[in-house]
Amino acid sequence: MLVPQRPLRAAAIVLAAASVWYVPWLLSSLNSGALWIAWPFAVANLFTIATGLLSVANSWRREAPKPRPLAAAAEAPLIGVLIPTCGEPVPMILRTIQSVLEQDWPHERMVVVVSDDAADPVLRDALEDWPVLYHLPPPRWAPGRDGAAKAGNLNSALQFLREQHPEVAYVETRDADDELGSTSFLRQCTGQLEHDPHLAFVQTIKEAQVAAGDPFNNREAVFYRSQMLARNAANAVFPCGSGVVWRETALAEIGDFPTWNLVEDLQSGVEALRRGWRGLYLPIVGAVPQHSPHDVPNFYKQRGTWALDTTRLVVWGNLDGLNIRQKLQFLELLFFYLASFTVPIYLIALLGALLGFPPLAAGGLDFAVHMVPLVVATELWLFVLNTPFNDRRTRQRRPYRELWKVRTMWAGLAPVFMKAVAQGLIGGPNRKPVYRVTLKSDDTRWHWRHTLPQTVVVMTLAVVAITAIRFHTYPNVTLLVGSVYWGALNIVLLANFISRSWHGMRVARTILGRRRAEVSPAA
Repeated sequence: MLVPQRPLRAAAIVLAAASVWYVPWLLSSLNSGALWIAWPFAVANLFTIATGLLSVANSWRREAPKPRPLAAAAEAPLIGVLIPTCGEPVPMILRTIQSVLEQDWPHERMVVVVSDDAADPVLRDALEDWPVLYHLPPPRWAPGRDGAAKAGNLNSALQFLREQHPEVAYVETRDADDELGSTSFLRQCTGQLEHDPHLAFVQTIKEAQVAAGDPFNNREAVFYRSQMLARNAANAVFPCGSGVVWRETALAEIGDFPTWNLVEDLQSGVEALRRGWRGLYLPIVGAVPQHSPHDVPNFYKQRGTWALDTTRLVVWGNLDGLNIRQKLQFLELLFFYLASFTVPIYLIALLGALLGFPPLAAGGLDFAVHMVPLVVATELWLFVLNTPFNDRRTRQRRPYRELWKVRTMWAGLAPVFMKAVAQGLIGGPNRKPVYRVTLKSDDTRWHWRHTLPQTVVVMTLAVVAITAIRFHTYPNVTLLVGSVYWGALNIVLLANFISRSWHGMRVARTILGRRRAEVSPAA
């Protein structure tokens, strides 16, 4: 597929030029009377710019593969489909299995293994008449089980599959709640694997079912429809746990699904890449999760796990064998989470400025000449980078609103990411945190404790702003400019995040109101 390159490269050049223009001025314009906030502000600024330039370097080249679907059923190799379960609702699991069986692939060339880590008798009975294999893995921490969590379940199912069908050529892993997206999923993925013998796995798009407006950005359009194209060009694609098809021999070479990290997907890709295998991103919808977290605790748990996994792998994991382009792609993942530490620095700088201690000291013209180009270039880069590729919902999207939603999640999750990064750094390579499964239901109530840090920050700014106005402690508007963009923007984003955290409660009230309205006439 042809991927547009010119708009992104033009925005990249503008951002790089604006950054080079801004940095010397930044370092020469620090407020010598308030170095206690000026230097942290400068460090945060430099890290933000470095993260942007790393993104520019990694996104300079983007690629999407040419479609290569298998043409005839007679050519179909034997594929094993592993569906690990751990207490998910049985109807949800059955919908997933049904979608897999109804795709455009001959049933006699597909072996579906449902590996039940919860030993649910209801699920076992429900599958008696289904053309699938029910597998009961050893209990967690039992002797002979390779991994306690999902990886252990998958490894047990994989060994079971090999014993039952040693001739299996490819292995798909699919989460228990992930229905099939494209009905040609296996034909498309297997066609790529058959074409390239050096290909270890093919990852597709996961496009979750979400509430109206996708308030928590569960679709992750920026990642799946933009950043993965750059990873494709650098051979730095990694599996995302579902909607992925593996070459069985590649899995065997890496020792099956790794158990060192919390979840197996990210590390399994790295293990294959550093051994010389290739990974491929195919921009078709391969998995459609039936449930996405829409309550704050579950959302925090999911995103915190991703941040913790990334930190442990990039800092403490074995990346030997990856080339420089691949390492830069994974480093960008770590930088994304490290950027959360700049949020409190920018907020403190804003509070300091309101109380008469701005981090920068310069004339109005200097601010305009140096800051405005960087601000415009940054906004342009983010907008172009967030433009989704090959998205069938293009007409339904409002580009600026989508970008605002993405940035709201970045700012609002800063406390979660900071905690996860710290946990990953302090824990070291040998202290693996306990993994908890993401719940498949929402806890629709006001989780005020979870958003207390964001609420305290917003309220503190309001109090300081009122105090600054009352006692005229704030400097002139020119000196405020430097901290207002970086700090006030985060305040607005945090306030927006707090309002989104009430989403589940608003939905629950709406449903309750409708039920009452239906009951009242009868009463």
